[in-house]
Amino acid sequence: MEPLAPIPFPPAADAAEDVALNEVDIAIALVAHGAAVRVRIAGLSAAIAEAVAGIAAARAGSAGLRFVVERSSSGATFTVGPRG
Repeated sequence: MEPLAPIPFPPAADAAEDVALNEVDIAIALVAHGAAVRVRIAGLSAAIAEAVAGIAAARAGSAGLRFVVERSSSGATFTVGPRG
């Protein structure tokens, strides 16, 4: 297993989309390295979730992880993991 490289948090960029994708990258790293079975990212606005869901799903999929988007009237939640 490769050592886990630090991921800067919060990211230097201020764009909400960049922050959301950085949170997804952190969730992927946690699950991929066995530190978590699944990670939920809650409190996303519907607009941000819509803007980044495709990229986030592709990143999770390329790591061999499940990716689920749950939408509600108050926003969205991403779930990364478990494997496969």
